[in-house]
This record gives sequence, C-alpha cells and structure tokens, in this order.
Amino acid sequence: MGKDTISEWTRRALRARSAALWRALLWAASCAIFCAFALNARYASIDDFAAYGVARMTRITAASFTAVYALTLALALSLSRRMTLGQQALAAVITGAVILGKISLLDYVSDDYSIFLSNWIYEYSQMGFKQGLGSYISSDYTPPYLYFLLLISRTGSFPWQYLVKAGSVAADAVLAYAVTKLCALRGCGETKKLAIFTGVTLLPTVVFNGAYWGQCDAIYVSFCLLALYCGLTRRSAGCMALFGVALSFKLQTVFFLPALLPLWLRRDVKLRHLPLIPAAYMAMMIPAFWGGKSLHHVLTVYLSQAGKYNFMTVNAPSLYQFLPSGVDPDTLYKMFSGMAMALGMAALAAACALVCGRRQRVTREATLLFGVLILAGVPLFLPKMHERYTFGADVLSVALAANDRRLLALPALFGLASYVCYTEGLPGQPIMDLKWATVFQMIGVALTAAALYRALAPEASPREAEVKA
Repeated sequence: MGKDTISEWTRRALRARSAALWRALLWAASCAIFCAFALNARYASIDDFAAYGVARMTRITAASFTAVYALTLALALSLSRRMTLGQQALAAVITGAVILGKISLLDYVSDDYSIFLSNWIYEYSQMGFKQGLGSYISSDYTPPYLYFLLLISRTGSFPWQYLVKAGSVAADAVLAYAVTKLCALRGCGETKKLAIFTGVTLLPTVVFNGAYWGQCDAIYVSFCLLALYCGLTRRSAGCMALFGVALSFKLQTVFFLPALLPLWLRRDVKLRHLPLIPAAYMAMMIPAFWGGKSLHHVLTVYLSQAGKYNFMTVNAPSLYQFLPSGVDPDTLYKMFSGMAMALGMAALAAACALVCGRRQRVTREATLLFGVLILAGVPLFLPKMHERYTFGADVLSVALAANDRRLLALPALFGLASYVCYTEGLPGQPIMDLKWATVFQMIGVALTAAALYRALAPEASPREAEVKA
C-alpha cells in the first residue's frame, strides 16, 4: 500500500514537472517570437532621433515591450495552469496581438506628456542618479513614480514616451491579473479566466489611459485591487501593506480605503495591521530619503496637490457638469466647493451606514458592490474630480459582472461615462456632451446602490450567503 502511494506521488510530481517544463518552453519561445516582431515594428518617433542611433533605440524599445509581453504572458498562464498546451499557445498569440496593438499607439504624444512628463525626465537626465532621487524638480508627483521617470532618463536622447507607456502597459497586466483573481473567488473555469484577463487589458478606458495617454492610474488601482483580494482571502497584513504601496503612488487610493469597513465587519482584516499602511508608504520613500529629500516633503506632497486645480470638475462625470458654463470657474468653485465636499462626505457616510446596519449580511459580493459604489458615487459629488478618478470603478465593476449577468450594465455604463470624458481631452471632438457622461454615471451608481441594498437585505437569496474564506 505504501509503495503504491509513493509511486502515485512520484507520477503526479513528474506530470506536474513536465507540465511546468512545457509551459516554460512555450513562454520562452513566445517571448523570442514576440521580440522578433517588436524589432521589426514601425516606431515613427525614433526617426526624429536618427542622429543618436536608430538601431540602438529600436533595440531598447523592443526589449522593453518584450519584457512587458513576458510579464503579461506569465501572469496569464499562472491564472490558468490547467489549460492544454494548445490553449496556452492561443493565450500566447492573443497576448502578443494585444500588446502589438498597443505598440501602434506609442507615437501619440499627449499634452500631459509634452508639458509635464517630458520636462521632468529631461530635468532628471541632467543629474546623477542619487541627485535625481533627492531633487525637488517641478513635479508634484510622489517619489515612487518619479523613480520610474528617473530610470527612463538614463537612456539619454530617446522618445521617452515609449518607455513611459511601457510602464503603463505592464501595469495593465497586473491590473488584469488582480481583476481575474477577484473574479475567481467565486469560481471560474480556465477559459473564462483567460477571457476576463484579456478583456480587462482591452477595456477602452484601460487602453486609452495607458497605451494611448501614458497615464499611470493602472499602477495604484492594481495595488488596490490586489489589496482587496488579500482582504477577501483573510490576509490582513498583506492587504494593509498593499494599500500603503498604492497610497505612495496616488492620493486617489483614498477612494478605495473605505472598503476596509466591510472587510473589518467580516473579520477579514484586523485593526492591529492598520499601521502597515503608513509603514509601507514610508518604506516606498526610502530611496528618496537616501537621495536627500526631507521627511516634510514626502508627508506633505498630497497637501500641495490638494491646493491646485480649483475647478468644480475637470472633465469628470460629475454633477457639476450641469452648472452654467458661462460663469467664471474660480467663482463657481468659491460658491459651491464647500457644499460639494459636504455632499461627497454625506454620500460616503450613507453608504457606510447602510453596510454597518446590515453587517451580518456583508458577503464578498456586497463588499465588492460597496467598493464600486464608493469609487463611482463619491466622485460624482466631490469638486476637483478629473476624468481618470473613476478608473477604479470601471475595472472593479468587471469583477462583479463577470460572475453575475444582472450586473453587466455596470461596466458598460461606467466605461461609457469614462470614455466620453476621455474624448474631451484627446484629439478631435468629444463624442457627446459631458452631461451625458454624468447621466450614465448616475444610472450606474443607482443600479449599484440597488444591487448593494438587495445583497444586504434579510431576504437575500441563499446564493449570496457564501462561506467566508
């Protein structure tokens, strides 16, 4: 009996090792093929730098996006370990096609890049590495993203938007991985996981935010979603640490932090781990301290940001799109900003009160619904909101809709609202008035609130009351 058991274990180990070996060989071969495609792709902006070595720049660009492809494919294959070799090969082809498609968007240069990012990278290119870490350049970003720009500056004369966008596309892969892990909490087949992963990387707002616009919202949102996943799987310390890392990249992480309330009510996270949020934030600042930046700077950078952009809305799906357009924006801000802050806090308090009042009914689905409600609903009332601040709702709603067809309208409405707002700041005319974006956002928020209320209702179906993992 013992010999049979040992033999069975040995056979299983050999099968597992063989499957892992084939997966590794497929991954390596796919990366080599993708690199060949990337080396022969057309990079129009490189032509402007012909005097500095086109071949070198092409190799750097191809190597950067091959690394992005390698990361993306590795994450996709790790989600679906039971796929056949043919399915894995199909995943490699689809992943390559998606990233090559995004490479075709590299040559677009946004105003944000030309006015801000390119100048910051140029400033860094004139400094040594340690000096750059401690330098107070004209940026109001927190240090972690500036580390990335400092690394880009080491390439010298180069179309830097390529590398900026490479970082954003890599973050798209981590974002898709996080959404798929959240979906898998309620069970997903291997093919469905791959479909969700690929679908997230192709969401219009994801593509426009990263590969086209070169923004970095996917970075902090991916950390927030991974934190949410850790919380729902009762890894409290990891949840808090990941929220701290996300906060070190962008202040908009605060829209995710209320999700700690339902996680705490479910006993998924512990209050004793709460100090890990500031601890992780400070750990991310260590290179900046080494370079010479002050503690005061890293603690007050968000206060500096808060004092800028005194508008009721900056192309966001916000209630304040309905304010008169002919009135001076500064006057509108002085008149309505206080009321807007009060409305935003009231909306947050109402959502928290609903969850606390039904704390015995807080399921995983209710936790995700609460997160989407906060991410999509609170910015509807707050002033100073940009079009990108509801990015988290766009992608988190996919995790809900993937397992419940009744919620398919949520990612459609939130994605459409964001896309309409994006077109206001991109070349060409917006596809419709931004008031319509607000209408779509409001309908999505109302549907989310109704779904949350149903999920928390005492008469909710037994399907909702899953065992807490």
